[in-house]
Amino acid sequence: MSENIEKIKNILNITDKKLDNYLEFCEQNIKDKILDRCHIETIPERLNSLIQEFLIEQYKLNEKGILEGKKEATSASDNGQSVNFQIIGGASSISKNVDEFLDRNMSTLIKYRKIPR
Repeated sequence: MSENIEKIKNILNITDKKLDNYLEFCEQNIKDKILDRCHIETIPERLNSLIQEFLIEQYKLNEKGILEGKKEATSASDNGQSVNFQIIGGASSISKNVDEFLDRNMSTLIKYRKIPR
């Protein structure tokens, strides 16, 4: 298990290993996307806190189960009594979550970005 995952488990007081594999997958996914977006070969040490922040978000979204995520109402109607939900989190939305997270944190990433050759 990586230092990033150990650190967030300690911060969140997580003692079980229920989501370890999922967190490892999330960590690798965000690292790969940072490398691609910044056109760099290794993750700078200072970006570990950003990775940890993302892992905490993912843990919070999926602490009830990887396929569960959180359900957010996307639309509702009154007389017809229909409500539509969108799952936020879950394994199927990891790529979207990473992209949105990195978009929100582009001001941090830009400091490490190199011009592609």
